[in-house]
Amino acid sequence: MRITNQMVTGNSLRNMQKSMSEVNKRTEQLTSGKKIARASEDPVIAIRALKLRTTVDQLTQYKGKNIPDAESWFKITTTSLDNITSRIKGINDYCVQGSTDSFSTSDRSAIIDGLKQLRDMIYSEGNSTYAGRYIFSGYKTDRSLAFTSTEDVTKYSYDITQHINPADLDTKNVVWSEVDYTKIDAYINGTETYTQPNPEMVYRMNLAYENIDDTNNAGDTVLDIKAFDADGNEMALTGFAFNVKELDDIKTYYEVGPDDINVIKETGEIIFGENVYNKLKMASDIQVSYAKKKFQEDELRPEHYFDCTQYTVQSDGSIKETEYKTYEEGQPIYYEVNFNQSLQVNTEGNKIINSDVGNDINDLIYALQDLMDAETAKTRLESMLKDVQYASDDAAVAKINQLLSDVDVEIAVKRENMQKTFSANITNFQDYMSVVAAMESDVGSRMTKLDMIKIRVTEQYEAFKELKSVNEDTETDSTIIDFEEANLVYESALAATGSIMNKTLLDYI
Repeated sequence: MRITNQMVTGNSLRNMQKSMSEVNKRTEQLTSGKKIARASEDPVIAIRALKLRTTVDQLTQYKGKNIPDAESWFKITTTSLDNITSRIKGINDYCVQGSTDSFSTSDRSAIIDGLKQLRDMIYSEGNSTYAGRYIFSGYKTDRSLAFTSTEDVTKYSYDITQHINPADLDTKNVVWSEVDYTKIDAYINGTETYTQPNPEMVYRMNLAYENIDDTNNAGDTVLDIKAFDADGNEMALTGFAFNVKELDDIKTYYEVGPDDINVIKETGEIIFGENVYNKLKMASDIQVSYAKKKFQEDELRPEHYFDCTQYTVQSDGSIKETEYKTYEEGQPIYYEVNFNQSLQVNTEGNKIINSDVGNDINDLIYALQDLMDAETAKTRLESMLKDVQYASDDAAVAKINQLLSDVDVEIAVKRENMQKTFSANITNFQDYMSVVAAMESDVGSRMTKLDMIKIRVTEQYEAFKELKSVNEDTETDSTIIDFEEANLVYESALAATGSIMNKTLLDYI
């Protein structure tokens, strides 16, 4: 085969180009630190790099964002639960003192204020947030568990349907026809008939709210009580008198006949006569529907607890109507913290902070207030005996002494009722502390699990990061050697090609 100068020149140039490409490749590897710049250079490395980069990115998300977010959520939840436990313990301490009536008369007002503050503090803990989200509100993380001071509560009203377990029906010791010292002149003059106090026990159901309404903003009557048997069939409550009591009826709140149902709007209590009670206790579920038009700061939002309709006044004066349903399965929020591993980060506040807590605290307050009112009446009557207006009037003195005798009976009944109320609530608040402790334990177990996952994710992150580096990153020492080798070959090619291309046929003629 005849080899021409053109063939030698062409082959030399092609080989020199290959040497130059190799030098360029090694230069790119040195400057970029990567084995390849284009997938076509090594498809195997490219495909493996895509998979490893995706894995490392996911682990970076878990390690750098999801896990720290979950840790912060847990820490805030734990702090709030600790605070709630402390508040409930404070109330329980009051219950222990009140069960033996170790309060002085002058202490009672301060204790009432203390109970109200502890109640408000418990509800406030339900509004704890993390990164602008309410941690105890289930799926409604944009909405507080209880109304806050920063929002206009006057624009909200609700139609509420509350389900009550018949086992939660209880009794209450009350006094009919309490001694009213303000009417002493009317009693003396005979313009009003005096009725002696009459201690009674009544059957009661406590609704979730005080100051309820029987009609909603549209004027529709929504107040209703229904009872259902175990098969879900409605039980007829015919023949019973349904009485809605207003503030003016305060003296007859608890005067209930055997077939009467008294709804006390101010206290949110429903008082039953014995026949009604015997009927209701046979039910499997009691459903009470009512409206609430006025809310205050720290009152619980009904949408977190009950099936309800919310009416919201818009800026243009129109009414927005929103239906809410409760979730029997709960409203858990999960964070993905590792491959195919999710962890619930939230704790639902309605399982800890509910109307039962508020109702029990209100019962303590009412029991104290009732006793204070009776003690105040006694003090005022005793001062009347020294008042010249009555001291010289034998009939007035006799009537005042009669009222004093009766008010002593009233005080004895109310003191006993207060002690029983505080004593009974020792168990209630210990149970609440147990519920919170169980929640804290649950959060603690999830935090422990998260710590284990965090260790695993960190190990995976380091391992896959190293695999990613091995797959696509160059080794500097090795790459420098390869570069020097390629550069030497290239320079040799330049010298050889230059030597050949400098000579032509004319040099030999």
